[in-house]
Amino acid sequence: MVQLRSREFTLQSARPAVAGTGLTAVDRIYADSYTAPTEALGGSCGNVLLSLALLGHPVFPVVNLGDDDHGRFLFDEFEKAGCETRYVSRANTGSSPVIVEIVDTVNATHRFTSTCPQTFVRFPKWRSINHDHVWQAAETLKSVSIFYADRVSESIMLAMEEAKRAGALIFFEPASVDDELFTRAVRCATVIKLSDETAGKHIADDELDPETIIIRTHGVHGLTVSNGNVRRHFPSSFAPRVVDTCGSGDMVTTGLLDLVLKRWYHEGSWKVEDIFDGIQLGQRLAALNCGFTGARGLFLAAGARRVRAMLDRGIDESSTSYVTTLGRCSRD
Repeated sequence: MVQLRSREFTLQSARPAVAGTGLTAVDRIYADSYTAPTEALGGSCGNVLLSLALLGHPVFPVVNLGDDDHGRFLFDEFEKAGCETRYVSRANTGSSPVIVEIVDTVNATHRFTSTCPQTFVRFPKWRSINHDHVWQAAETLKSVSIFYADRVSESIMLAMEEAKRAGALIFFEPASVDDELFTRAVRCATVIKLSDETAGKHIADDELDPETIIIRTHGVHGLTVSNGNVRRHFPSSFAPRVVDTCGSGDMVTTGLLDLVLKRWYHEGSWKVEDIFDGIQLGQRLAALNCGFTGARGLFLAAGARRVRAMLDRGIDESSTSYVTTLGRCSRD
């Protein structure tokens, strides 16, 4: 991975910063066979935070890992990407989660499992941060511009509400509905991103605050963004090559938040129009990422500097032409 900048940023920097918590795991990817898997930092939270750091933004992961080989790998990946890792905990009890992705690159399909296909051993589950983690990160949570979460727990809610009180944009991307805590998170969220395939099918728009920006993803049919009386549908972007659709949603979020952060830096705040513009850029980024295996295959194949340049140009035809010249698998 290419580090775009020094990690010597501070909370006093004028650059808008991001903090986040949620699913961070090792992605073990088997492409077309059960031999020679590749490994990368994964999970929606991990993918989004790492990608934003690679794109040059100040990023503060607040996550709980195990003090095992997988946890050390994840910590090192955050560091190499340029994240501030002071709030990445590596507890000496428990282990770090692993998600297995089995990809058929010919038919562009994939499936996930939490069991090793070689040893049949189940990998550990994700563990939330606790109240001590929130207390340690409290000053940062009061200073960041965006707080991202894809899971809920009592401690995550404390972090989310701390950032909300300080004026941060709260981006909530749940994978499931979790009754009381989920309801509390929805009330706190500035932007909530829901998939028709997971949490979105259980929640109607009229159950949400009309002031909340609601992004509903519809798979190959694109997505819809609603805010009050405004409702817009965005068709899917053309993918020049489809090998693996894993991580498409994370790339949409990455492109969206990247544009919001850039405009926030130049204009001192964000607007709803930035969300609409960011969605389109994120969709184009996701379409290019489909040409590679893994949730961040484009970053691994092209390099972070090249992806940064693509986003700055708005992802034009030259970007599309370039990615088709690259290998389809992250190990190519």
